[in-house]
Amino acid sequence: MKKFMKRGWFACIFVWLICLSMSGKLMAQANSGDDDRTVTLNMRKVPLKDILTEVGKQAGVTFSYESSLLKEFQKTSFKVEDAALDDCLEQLFRAYPIVYKRTGNIVVLKRKPRQVTISGFVRDQTSSESLVGASVYDVNSLSGVATNAYGFFSLSLTIPPGSNGIPVRLQTSYIGYESRSFTIPSLIQDTVLAIVLQPNAAIKEVLVTASETNRQTVRNTQMGAMEVSHATIRATPTLMGEADIIRTLQLTPGVSVGTEGISGLYVRGGNSDENLFLIDGNPVYQVNHIGGFFSAFNNEAIKGMNFFKAGFPARYGGRLSSVVDVQTKEGNMKEFHGSASLGLISGNLNLEGPIWKDHTSFNIALRRTWLDVLTTPAMAIINHKKKDGNTLKVRYAFHDLNARIDHRFSEKSRMYLSLYNGNDALKAKNKDDWEGYLNTQDSYMRWGNLVASAGWTYAFSNKLFGKLSGFYTRYRSKISYSEEKISGYEGYEYYRHALDQTMNRTGITDFGVRTAFDYQPVAAHHIRFGADYLAHYFEPEYNRLKALDSDKPDSMQIGQTFTDEHLWAHEAAAYAEDDWEISDAFRLNAGLRFSLFNVEGKTYKGLEPRVSLRWLLSRDLSLKASYSRMNQYVHLISNSFMDLPTDSWMPVTSRLKPLISDQVSLGAYYNWNRLLDFSVEGYYKKMNNLLEYKDGYSLIPSSVSWEDKMAVGEGRAYGLEFMVRKQTGRTTGWVGYSLAWADRQFDDINKGMRYPSRYDNRHKLNIVAMHKLSDKVELSAAWTYSSGNYTTLSLENFRPNDHLHLPGETSSWGTGSEDYYDKRNNYQLPAYHRLDLGINIYRPKKKGRMGIWNVSIYNVYCRMNPIMVYKGDVKDKTSENGTTYRNAFKSVGIFPIIPSVSYTYKF
Repeated sequence: MKKFMKRGWFACIFVWLICLSMSGKLMAQANSGDDDRTVTLNMRKVPLKDILTEVGKQAGVTFSYESSLLKEFQKTSFKVEDAALDDCLEQLFRAYPIVYKRTGNIVVLKRKPRQVTISGFVRDQTSSESLVGASVYDVNSLSGVATNAYGFFSLSLTIPPGSNGIPVRLQTSYIGYESRSFTIPSLIQDTVLAIVLQPNAAIKEVLVTASETNRQTVRNTQMGAMEVSHATIRATPTLMGEADIIRTLQLTPGVSVGTEGISGLYVRGGNSDENLFLIDGNPVYQVNHIGGFFSAFNNEAIKGMNFFKAGFPARYGGRLSSVVDVQTKEGNMKEFHGSASLGLISGNLNLEGPIWKDHTSFNIALRRTWLDVLTTPAMAIINHKKKDGNTLKVRYAFHDLNARIDHRFSEKSRMYLSLYNGNDALKAKNKDDWEGYLNTQDSYMRWGNLVASAGWTYAFSNKLFGKLSGFYTRYRSKISYSEEKISGYEGYEYYRHALDQTMNRTGITDFGVRTAFDYQPVAAHHIRFGADYLAHYFEPEYNRLKALDSDKPDSMQIGQTFTDEHLWAHEAAAYAEDDWEISDAFRLNAGLRFSLFNVEGKTYKGLEPRVSLRWLLSRDLSLKASYSRMNQYVHLISNSFMDLPTDSWMPVTSRLKPLISDQVSLGAYYNWNRLLDFSVEGYYKKMNNLLEYKDGYSLIPSSVSWEDKMAVGEGRAYGLEFMVRKQTGRTTGWVGYSLAWADRQFDDINKGMRYPSRYDNRHKLNIVAMHKLSDKVELSAAWTYSSGNYTTLSLENFRPNDHLHLPGETSSWGTGSEDYYDKRNNYQLPAYHRLDLGINIYRPKKKGRMGIWNVSIYNVYCRMNPIMVYKGDVKDKTSENGTTYRNAFKSVGIFPIIPSVSYTYKF
């Protein structure tokens, strides 16, 4: 039967080829032997009209054109020998702005439509800062573009044949700024514009009017993307008065909340290390403070952020699940300005201004916590009241420093220097001093990032914009612990001094260079291409131990390094993508990224196709589809739901292959009255070569190699996401809902059976609203609901080598029993939900200064969302014989209602 079917298919194909061949012959006959027409000419310095006359005689064709078409052309020479008619015409008109169409014996000549380009930069009028993603739209031709990361735009328009120019009505808009229109009665040549937009008054930053910007989500090809402004981040209710870019993203569909209070991202079934975080295009590896309670992004230094979770452009690569591209503020090139903020746990200082007016500017933002300042006197009081000789000192602090210098050589040429440094430090000292016995324990942890970059941008022409940059990024974590014991007094017989010290260090350092180009040859094509190179230096694990004891001989004293691993890896990539407007209805973004990763003598190659298609059904309604393949060559090894300094970044190796994901998305987008954006997206994502710790292994140092601790498996995620967003008027915000599934499968985990991902949250609903009650008062609210996370619990216990339970006998969780785990992630925590409220009060001062009070309430109705569940005992009943207890699971929630207040002074 199968052979018959194969023969049948071959027969169909054979018949189809015969029909195709016969139709070609019939068409050739219908064209009266066109392929046999040849032309031989050798004419010098003659009018183009004479050449056409001679070609017409030899080929038996008639040329039809307007009399004015050939008048502007000078005499020319033309030579062909025994050339086919089409080849002759192609060669003849190659140097002329003429197109031809041949129908039988008639050749119609027309003037080529002429392309003209309007290009330039869109900047802030008061500071000359570039505006990223500003809309530049021609109302007459219904054509528009968005500015790139440096404010550059290039809009190509077509002048119809026979026309001496076209009227242009250009509308430029950007959220938080007043729209501006330009009218050009007759555009006849390429034009360069320097467009400046006036910001809305400071007290009206979020109040914007409807513009063509609101239709961009319908008209572009991008799926699974969201642009978030500085004003939106600041207006969202905060925890401890800290505006947080990560918490804002957690309020969007497809992004799991993770663990209560933790600023982690788990996007469409992915892990936290599958997100690419960029600051001015440079990777950042540690993006949280205090174990994840606050992100490392200082909102006062941020200009804007683009978030991608599907349909990834080819210019991004290296992670599976999402891209968070953060742009920092450029300095004001005209005036000095700044701001100072005071919150419950931290302070913020931002300064900007010109170094050389209209040419060079600076911007510095510093954030530092004062938890150490608050806890030091509290610990001193507690220790003073103790009478047992035991004292405890704890000190924690973090800081973020963003600095940037921009210099403008000319309107086309600019350079910048950018620096980011963020660190956490935790110190704890416990001292027990009692009657000749002294025990001192010191713990110290320090971790953080350093990112430095330099870049040069240049507008080579009105159609080509380029960037060259180099960068250095480093992540380090260090943990040290020492314990010193002294008993007796020195010189006495029973005197003893013992010292134990351990130190662990891990880190990753990158050196890299990047090139990126934007090229728009014609109106229908926007081409981006470039290349990256990164050199990675990994320090997976460094362990040093020192053990001294006065009671032991010198041969038993220890002071050596047990582990000192480090390795180099090299990563390179090249990409190209074309945003092609095929027709008014269809638009295609097709790209390809090719990557190489060399480590331990092995080179991995990755070919990553990216395709997005948009079908515009009407002016305000479109359908989209996309496919993306992503490769990931580095991953975070962690066995905790918190971001801790014990986490290590590791590369793929000769044994562990790169992580790969394939994602397909389909969606519909609708804009209602330029006020509301509706979207629905469905997706399916397959992930291969995922890594998890095998059962029974962790980050605890051991003789087992870290590669042997890892299990390799696969994952999948699929679901639907709905969103309604309003970005204009006094009331803004969004409503988002996700219906999602995510699971994992590892041969060495859960007996090879599939199990739900830790953050397999089936339902997630977010409602975010911001309303300007007046020019001086702004209200905000955010409510989130999510199905509970999964965790692994021991639902049964057993006693090794013990007798079987007798009928009616119950087992105990007490001493001697061991936990039995039947499945991974076998228990789902209760649903998570929380309401946050906030208010911003603007107090205008003299000379344009501004005071802003922020009052926020986190978890308004004090829902104690559990972050973990453990085994414990609860009181069962009390009788004459005493109180009895029974075994039970207990949940832990750590965040009650938390009010906060902060004050910002802008000058």
